[in-house]
Amino acid sequence: MGRTSKIAKAAGQGAKLAVKYGPQAKIVWDKGGKQAASAATKRARSLNNRRKAFAHAGGVIDGSVLKIAPQGSTVYVVFTGDLPIAAYPSQELPFPILLQHADLDRRVRPEDGRRSIPRIRHKESRPRQLG
Repeated sequence: MGRTSKIAKAAGQGAKLAVKYGPQAKIVWDKGGKQAASAATKRARSLNNRRKAFAHAGGVIDGSVLKIAPQGSTVYVVFTGDLPIAAYPSQELPFPILLQHADLDRRVRPEDGRRSIPRIRHKESRPRQLG
């Protein structure tokens, strides 16, 4: 039994499964896959904007970041002192309207805003013994 016959056998099994389960897989993707993909994309954009805002705030004097949600989308506003200087993602609304109902006491400094991801530690850190 050569390599080509193994590949042909695997391809045949794959084709059989695709014919058998393909319609169900498409239905599942149409029901939930597109929504899950768009939610993951939205979350990734939000995290990217957060990183940009904290990087910008770290480069200015007395920088801080305020997270607000105008019209249901997350926006990070960068401040230098009490003056807003940028928004991530950029907004068409001027800062006074954007920050009209915002609580400015909730601003976060870049050094306070960095979250560390807890590392999983195993009880025993010694090498496993074989046998």
